[in-house]
Amino acid sequence: MIRKRICLVLAGIFLLCATVFPSAADEPIESTLPERYMTECPEQGTVTTHRYKGREEINVWTPYGYSEHRLYEIVLLMHGGGGSMYSWLTKERELFDCIFEGRDVFDWMAYEKVTVPFIVITLNNKPDYPEIMVRDIRDALLFVAARYSVYPKATTESLIENRDHITIGGLSRGSILTHWFLSITPEYAANYICMSAAGPYKDIPAALEKKQVHIKKLFAAAGVADEGYYSMTKTSYEFLKDYADESLYLEYIYGHSWHVWFPGVYEALKFILPEYSTDYEIRCLMLYRLKSKAAPLPCLLNRRIRIR
Repeated sequence: MIRKRICLVLAGIFLLCATVFPSAADEPIESTLPERYMTECPEQGTVTTHRYKGREEINVWTPYGYSEHRLYEIVLLMHGGGGSMYSWLTKERELFDCIFEGRDVFDWMAYEKVTVPFIVITLNNKPDYPEIMVRDIRDALLFVAARYSVYPKATTESLIENRDHITIGGLSRGSILTHWFLSITPEYAANYICMSAAGPYKDIPAALEKKQVHIKKLFAAAGVADEGYYSMTKTSYEFLKDYADESLYLEYIYGHSWHVWFPGVYEALKFILPEYSTDYEIRCLMLYRLKSKAAPLPCLLNRRIRIR
């Protein structure tokens, strides 16, 4: 009798937990982005605009206290239609009754040491020329590797060797271009963020086999009220998840909006990047010393945006 009662109590607890904490696949999420992340962080990073490839430009966000004596993960994010390289970082957004800039989210993640240190790269999309955009992404990665303290050196061989430390992703058209990148040159990055759209996903397995690489971590997110891209995003994820070592898909109650993308990128980076640990600093210092490049080269062509 006592054993039966214990079983009934445990079953009741299990059902209660399943009711209170539904999985992301069963019920769409409103938001998991902390409210403070939509305010100015006590320690603000820096956004620097660089010229590369002649007239092309990129933005690079570095966290507060950026140091040339540690190594940083690379996160390259692409914007949607009508956006620009400022969309993810310095353009003001109104979200959940808060007005903030996207870089505030990254500032807070660095401030609270949610993940290991990372930098963010943004560039202007070329949606009508995906092959050119793929080359732009590669060249942007090489440019940043020559000027910032990141894992790869400024060679394509080093990008491939250090692809586990490179994440590429985007929203809407940026997600489409992310799929194009995967279908053409998956060897330059191991981690991907695809939100609210999909590209030529059926071509990606052949590209992975041809390049003899795999997807390390795949994150996808969409809003269930997004009539244009919800099904497309989910279908692409279901197709690609078997080609990734780890994958995560989240649904939000909203449509095609930043209410999906900022909480999404927050969850994506927590999933993709390693969690910060106390012994990380020692490992990072050892890896930095092993790098033949003593220090990143200075950038001669840049203009610094002073935020606030």
